[in-house]
Amino acid sequence: MSTYINLLYDYFVGYPTPERWPEELQNNPVAGHGRYAFEEGFRLGVLLMLESTAGELLWP
Repeated sequence: MSTYINLLYDYFVGYPTPERWPEELQNNPVAGHGRYAFEEGFRLGVLLMLESTAGELLWP
């Protein structure tokens, strides 16, 4: 993989932290980390979308 992709992954996703997983996924580390990574990626995507369309949303 690209060095930039690895740096971004480590910054935004990082190592598995069970404290951030939903309670029902505490015993399933793959699903817990996958859910957390998906939520953070989705949040980042929404923030990028809002940032890129902010001017269009403010003006009719």
